[in-house]
Parts: sequence; structure tokens; C-alpha cells
Amino acid sequence: MELDTRSRLDILNEARDKALGEIDTIVTRAETFKRSISTGENAKIEEHKSDIRSIDAKIRDLEVEDATRERLGREFRRLGLAGTPGRTSTVGGTYNPESRHSYFRDMLEASRGDSGARERLDRHRSEFSDGIRDLSDSKANEIRAISTSNGTGGEFVPPLWLVDNYIEALRPARATADALTNLDLPAGTDVINVPKVVTGTAAAIQATQNTGIQQTDITTGTVAASVITIAGGQTVAQQLFDQSPIAGHMDKVILQDLMADYARQVGSLVLNGTGTGGQPTGLITAAGTVQTYTDASPAFMGAGKIYAQIGKAVQTVQTSRFAAASAIIMHPRRWAWAAVQVDASNRAVILPDANGPLNASGIQVNGNAQGVVGKMFGLPVIVDPNIPINVGTGTNQDVILVLKADDSWLYEGTIRAEVFQQTYANQLSLFARVYNYMALAHRLPQSIVTITGTGLVAPTF
Repeated sequence: MELDTRSRLDILNEARDKALGEIDTIVTRAETFKRSISTGENAKIEEHKSDIRSIDAKIRDLEVEDATRERLGREFRRLGLAGTPGRTSTVGGTYNPESRHSYFRDMLEASRGDSGARERLDRHRSEFSDGIRDLSDSKANEIRAISTSNGTGGEFVPPLWLVDNYIEALRPARATADALTNLDLPAGTDVINVPKVVTGTAAAIQATQNTGIQQTDITTGTVAASVITIAGGQTVAQQLFDQSPIAGHMDKVILQDLMADYARQVGSLVLNGTGTGGQPTGLITAAGTVQTYTDASPAFMGAGKIYAQIGKAVQTVQTSRFAAASAIIMHPRRWAWAAVQVDASNRAVILPDANGPLNASGIQVNGNAQGVVGKMFGLPVIVDPNIPINVGTGTNQDVILVLKADDSWLYEGTIRAEVFQQTYANQLSLFARVYNYMALAHRLPQSIVTITGTGLVAPTF
């Protein structure tokens, strides 16, 4: 099915609105976490501005083309000729949800010399680069990690509609990972070294005029972040590609599931990575302060109770990092438990913001299962199912983090998808895989405080 000029203009305008929305999301996220826009985010803003300028040029060209086509159409009709001149396009991109073409299958057929498959892959690469992507799914979200950095070969970038939909799989996403400073992974390195001042210079009172002043040499070091690979694959029967009427949509089934687990892996490693066995050092391991909350009768309010413990952690960041914390992160079960606590008069201590709460210890802003759900101490509260709930001697405790999230940098490359026939020919199978590279650097461990202990055993409701 071909698109008329108006539909093509609609797609371009939607792409323009999407780019503007991405800029707004970056700015809003920085404002939410009370931090400045990072260098990487500034670079992304400039990329989106460049996309907008390119789209504006295409819109102008289409408007001229539309006027020309209308003039030619009148001339065609005057001469008694049928048809409309110059209509070529595809609906929402080459590999859209209604397309009969399979992204994986075209990669396979292109490797066999199929020119049609190669043409579709090349067209997809061009669409992806130009920003004319399928925009029928309004749920485009921030949790995907996709760009055109760290590698070329655009045909290996999955169609965007597949990437945008992957959150629907029943796995934890990456709420904490997305709160960090997210940067594109540089190409050509297996370790990222972030320079760091270990000990600084010093100043002192000059004893008397014309006498020596304090001189203390600065010492420097680096924070190293190893680049790791996260990959997953699926063996698929050749018959599915050749005979199944749903072959064109098996991409969604396979890629959506693989990408969901990629998101889960990143989300878990950012929190729980041990720093050994090829894992990055997660926030919990990297914490500069471990605050133990011991309590045989845990409660939310009261001297030394959880609310007070969170306040203590907030001031620990302030007094050791000399900057404000930007987020409080906890498991959804902990936030739900806090939300049902009442004071001595049986009044809830965390209230929905619609109540216009006064004198509340916390505010609920929504009912999200993951991501920002409320505020405490003026900071956003993020719930993340990747928070462990099996720590402690009884393996039944969870953890609360208070941190300045933008002090941790998460680098990611481009998620890539490939399909292979080699080594599976003897069983008439194909192998589809996705993979990506990531690295995690914590610039200042003083920015991270974890709260652990018996006061955080599994809550009862």
C-alpha cells in the first residue's frame, strides 16, 4: 500500500514531534533528579535538533512535491490520462507491524544473494537513519537502549517498532538504570577509564607577608569500567520461516522476548553486579556507606524507624558528597508497605497527591509498578523490582538506596540483531540472536548509601 503526500507529511510531523518529545524527556529527567544535563545528554539533544532540521527540509520538499503533483494531476486529467504521478513510499517504514516481510528472514535471504531482501534492508537502514520510523505505537519509551553509535551496519539495528514494544514482556525493566547518566558507549575499547582527582590541592593561611604559601600536589587516578557483552539467542526451525503464515511476525515474538531479558539483565546488573566474574560493579556493591537498620519490630514512623533511616541516608550523601541526593530507590513491596502505614490516629502517613496532603511524610503520585511513584524528603522515590529481597541471614530482607544518581554513568552501545544458518544446517534450523555492550562507572561512591538490616525483613500487610 502506498502513502499519499498527506500521510507522508503526517509521518514526518509525527517524527518531528517525537524528536521534540525526546528533547523534552531529557530536560524533564534532569529537572526531576535535580541535576544538570550531562555531556552525553547534550549530544543527544543536538542529534534530535539535527533530526528536526532534516525533517523540516523533507517537509518543505514534500510540500513542493505535492504542489507539483497536483499541477501534473490536473494536466493528466485534462489529457484524459489515468493514475496519479509520482506516488512511492511504504507504510510506517519497511518492517512495520502490518508488513508481510520478516526482518530476520530478509537478513538470511540477503546473505544468500537475494537482491529484494538486500534492498529492503538497505531501505530500512535509510529509514532508521533519516528518522522516518514507524510511529503507530505511541508508547515509545525511554527504557530502550538504541542508537547508531559503536558500530555501523544499520541493517542490524532492529526495526524501532519492535524495540519500543519490548517492555510488554513480563519481566522487570530498568527503572534504576534509566535514572543514571546514560551515555553512548565509545567504539574501539574494552575498558573505559574515567579520570579522577584522588587527593586535591590545599590552601592555608600565609604566616606573614612575603613568606611561602601552602603547596600540596594534586594526585590523580582513574575509575575503570570494563565493557561487558549481554547476548541472547533462539534456535528457530527453518519451516517456520518457509511455511508458517506468521513468519513475518515471529520477529516480534523472538526479538521482543530477547530484548525484554536484555533490559532485565541491565536493570539487575546496575543494582546487583558483584564486580567479579565479568559482572560490572552495581550500585549496592559500590556504595560508599552501608547503613545498618537493626529492628526486631520494624515500623515506618518513629525514632530510628525506616523514615528516620532514610533521612539519615539523605544527610550522609549531603555531608560526604557535599551535594544533594537525587533519588530514593526501593522495592515495590517496601513502598506499598510504607503506603499503608498509619500514625497513632490511624491516619495514613503517605498520601496521594490528589488529596492535597499536609504534613505527610511522603506523597504518592501514581500507581506505577516500576519507576517514579512518589516523593519523600523532596526526592523522587523510584520502585524497582530488581532490588534484591533475599539478603541478610534470613534471606528475606530487601535494600533501600539513597543516591545522587547522575554520579554513576551507564554506557551502552547499539542493540544488534542477527540470524545465522551455519552449524544448524544438519537440523534444518536457524539461530537468531541479539547482543549489546555496556559498561558502568561510579565516579564517586560517596554518592551512594544503602540501608540494610533486620528492619527490612519481608513486610506484612
